Amino acid sequence: MSKTCAVRAGLAVFLSAALVATGWAQRTKGKVYEETGTYELKHVPMPGAHVRVLHGDQIAVTDGFGVFELEGLAIGDTIEASMVGYEPSGWVWEGERFIELVLRPGVVLGAAEVVAEQRPSSLSLMNALNVQTLNRAELVKAACCNLSEAFETNASVDASFTDAVTGTRQIRMLGLDGKYTQLLVDNLPGPRGLSVVQGLLLIPGDWVNSIAISKGAGSVSGGYESITGQINVAHKNPMNADPFHANLYLNGAGRMEWNHVSTHAVSRRWKTAVLSHALYNGRVNDRNGDGFLDTPLQRHLVLRNEWKFTGDRGIRGEYAVSGATTELVSGMADGVADEAVWSQLDAWQASDGMEGVWRGTSFIERAEASAKTGYVFPDAEWRSIGTQFNALHHRTWHNMGGNRYDGTERMFRGNILYAGRLAPEHHTFTTGASYVYNDFNESAEWADSAAVNWSRTERVPGAFFEYTFDDERRWNVVAGLRADAHNLYGRFVSPRLHARFSVTDALSLKASAGRGLRVPNPLMEQLGPWASRRTWLTWQGDQVAPLQLLDIRPEQATNVGLNATAAFKLNHRDASLAFDAYWTEFSNRLVVDMDYDPSKILLYNLEGISRSKTAQVEFDWSAHRRFDVRLAYRYVDAVTDRLQPDYRRDPFVSRHRGFGQISYASRTSEQGSQWRVDATLQWVGAQRLPSTAANPEPFQQPEVAPDFTQFNLQASRDFSRNASAYLGVENVMNVRQERPIIAATADEGDFNNYFDASLVYGPIFGRMVYAGLRWRIAPLDSKGGSF
Repeated sequence: MSKTCAVRAGLAVFLSAALVATGWAQRTKGKVYEETGTYELKHVPMPGAHVRVLHGDQIAVTDGFGVFELEGLAIGDTIEASMVGYEPSGWVWEGERFIELVLRPGVVLGAAEVVAEQRPSSLSLMNALNVQTLNRAELVKAACCNLSEAFETNASVDASFTDAVTGTRQIRMLGLDGKYTQLLVDNLPGPRGLSVVQGLLLIPGDWVNSIAISKGAGSVSGGYESITGQINVAHKNPMNADPFHANLYLNGAGRMEWNHVSTHAVSRRWKTAVLSHALYNGRVNDRNGDGFLDTPLQRHLVLRNEWKFTGDRGIRGEYAVSGATTELVSGMADGVADEAVWSQLDAWQASDGMEGVWRGTSFIERAEASAKTGYVFPDAEWRSIGTQFNALHHRTWHNMGGNRYDGTERMFRGNILYAGRLAPEHHTFTTGASYVYNDFNESAEWADSAAVNWSRTERVPGAFFEYTFDDERRWNVVAGLRADAHNLYGRFVSPRLHARFSVTDALSLKASAGRGLRVPNPLMEQLGPWASRRTWLTWQGDQVAPLQLLDIRPEQATNVGLNATAAFKLNHRDASLAFDAYWTEFSNRLVVDMDYDPSKILLYNLEGISRSKTAQVEFDWSAHRRFDVRLAYRYVDAVTDRLQPDYRRDPFVSRHRGFGQISYASRTSEQGSQWRVDATLQWVGAQRLPSTAANPEPFQQPEVAPDFTQFNLQASRDFSRNASAYLGVENVMNVRQERPIIAATADEGDFNNYFDASLVYGPIFGRMVYAGLRWRIAPLDSKGGSF
């Protein structure tokens, strides 16, 4: 033996003896969890489980919180947890002070088989943040063609149309527009800036593996822009996707889609995934006979390639590139009935509006790249360091009846994170630094307004620190603070706090408070008024002024919230009841005023109060092993001081909203065949609409939109573990908004004065039938699951 090897061996013996002498190497604590889909995976403590050391005398039983303690251990001992009806779980002990063991249901006992049931959505009782996770089983309950349509079966997030011609959807949470919710994609910045609304179209629903919806200001490591919450979209990737998956979709409006995900193992360390999405709709639809297309003609192509690296010594990496291009035609139905429409796009985009024909065209080009690299220290798995980088180029341009816009955004963001723990294992932290570069160039021309040319370059270095206390029993506290220095708007601080207290194993109370900031991009955040004859202006002093003079300031708000979640048995079946209440208060906000004059849209900074108060209760029950039931009700009180005090209540926000869903799933055969039926009912209460009282009576809309109910139904058939078909009907009761476009059929003079397609509060197309096929090649060890 060499001298070096002898020294190393002697040192190892000395360290082992020292550890034993101190008693640290002989004792460990741990926690046993049940692997179940009822709540977040590995977050259900398991009391009464037996823990023992194989070939030894040590044995323990977990307490009411699933915690155990063992003494007299030696390096290399195997610790095993077991319980009747569960598969045993083992751990080779290497001196860890705290370990976690997971028991999985499914042990065959005589003729009975215990089967683990994964719920489509889950609420975590253990996480300090109020997070709801939607998995693939939830996402396939509806067509879910893109991210803006992925929340049809969710009670917390609303989706609505921005206008009556482009078919663009926007989301809303806690009574406020989706721009106040930070959207992340694989924990990196998602649609934001100029793409905060239209960017949802560029995330195909079939690419999504799960969605985590977090209410309240989110983690400081994600940035300073979260105000009402965070939504993190997790893509299918080389590690969790099937070797091949394809989805073909067709609906009654003529929309056809192709979605595909495939994975490939390039080597032992490298795996890759290729994702593709294509959409085409060339059918002319005008069901209400107003002369305008009910659904736009469009062509989309979105591609993504992701690589995953798994090193042997704690290094992990995820690297991705993606690109998208879209083309859209909307407006009057005349002259768009054949394939020649696509050859005329450039001419229409450059025109000032065709004589007697209102036409809308819209284009998007986007390229994005990201890189995430992390290192976990082999001798301390609780300690890691990582980097996150992503860059994008986004351009969007459109012509809405002579109203033209062209905007380009270039963005780079870098994030460096270090995670560790303080002396006791219950105290951990994450700290790091970030840098954001954002370059915006926008130009806009209106038929009746002065042109606007805006450009700005943002450079924002920042640093953050987030502390977590988790005693594994009652308390979990996450406290974060970040400081950023904006080159245009100065320094600002974003504090965040989340706390969870477990009254019992099945009842948790949560509280959150935090502050967020964002810089608005009003020209692309307000897509609806582009489809109108409204003049874009600002307000200075006591009079209107050209929009070019608008003083854009950051929007800042504080959000506080409370949540109570209880899990219990109802008729011997799992059930949960969640209640939460949130208050969002703005200290500054860019007010969008469409009430001052129906021929104008005013943008100005807040002078007064702007707040949103919401309360929601949600009941989830596995009523039978074949049936799931979900019921929810939400109340929203959102007000903003405007120039006219009679219009404080925010428009397009219903104060009352109800939600109900029943899901059925038949027994799965040995070949994987199964029937699934999902029925979703949403009741949307009355909404205030922007005032049109100054218009002549034929060109007015009611001050308050009536309530309506929308019912969706879908049936799915899994023929095997590899093939599935689905048939669905959206808006079964054929509810439609009456006269969604003001002056759509008026003569040329009145059309030019009063045309407005931005006052949309409900469905336009009516009943929609759709169908699709899913096919996949599953891994050899796959036991099936949702497509």
